[in-house]
Amino acid sequence: MNRRKIKYQILGLLLVAAILIWLAVFSQPRAGLLEVDFFDVGQGDAIFIETPKGYQVLIDGGPDASVLEKLGQEMPFYDRSIDLIILTHPEADHITGLIEVLKNYQIGQILENGFKRETAGYKEWQRLIKEKNIPVKITQAGQVVNLSQGIKIRILWPDKTAVNSSPESSNNISVVSQLIYGQREFLFTGDIEKQVELNLAVAGIDLESDVLKVAHHGSKTSTNQLFLEKVNPNIAVISAGDKNPYGHPHQEVLERLKNVKTYRTDQNGNIEILTNGQWFKAATER
Repeated sequence: MNRRKIKYQILGLLLVAAILIWLAVFSQPRAGLLEVDFFDVGQGDAIFIETPKGYQVLIDGGPDASVLEKLGQEMPFYDRSIDLIILTHPEADHITGLIEVLKNYQIGQILENGFKRETAGYKEWQRLIKEKNIPVKITQAGQVVNLSQGIKIRILWPDKTAVNSSPESSNNISVVSQLIYGQREFLFTGDIEKQVELNLAVAGIDLESDVLKVAHHGSKTSTNQLFLEKVNPNIAVISAGDKNPYGHPHQEVLERLKNVKTYRTDQNGNIEILTNGQWFKAATER
């Protein structure tokens, strides 16, 4: 092998190394900033959280494998693990994408409400958890999950009574959680409906949050006025599919949100919110 070939090979290796270092540096979490991404996964929910120290949480996974592409845009290529998954409830538009995530990532822990379904999707979910030996905790109102740097997730719903009531729909036993960082809060509501919203509104819980993930994709079954007043959000995020057959978000919900800055995944694409615990800012894909 002549010297010229050796020289080009060395240059090539140096170039590859430089690219890898550049990717590693620029894909690190932004210093001091908590990032919350509401992925545009069509008619479903998928929310990705990354703390300043790189602790990663995925709340729901949407209706299909598109969440994998979204994660690939936010996580460096070499990162194949997620610290915590929260399944709000085992409906197809929340669990299907998570099944694909379990197949492709190493998961540190799963939180779910404990409601079991006799669907093929839920059975596959359970099979993968067992196969990969992933620790599972059942959520309970009052539980606190400490992430890092004082960042925590409070579980507000469901309580034991709700889960044990064997509801026909799992919407009203969706895991409701509040993410807290410094002076800023995010409220994630799954698909809860008005009755649960009212229960929370009169329970004496501090619901006030800067960002509200609007329940049930903006369905008229949710976003009760009293609940909205208790949350008092600056920003509302609606996750819904473009031209979905359900008419989400419903006009009456949009009317109740008229004084709140509202983002929609069907119109804005992916929605990113950054905060340092004091200020926060939102950016959208379109």
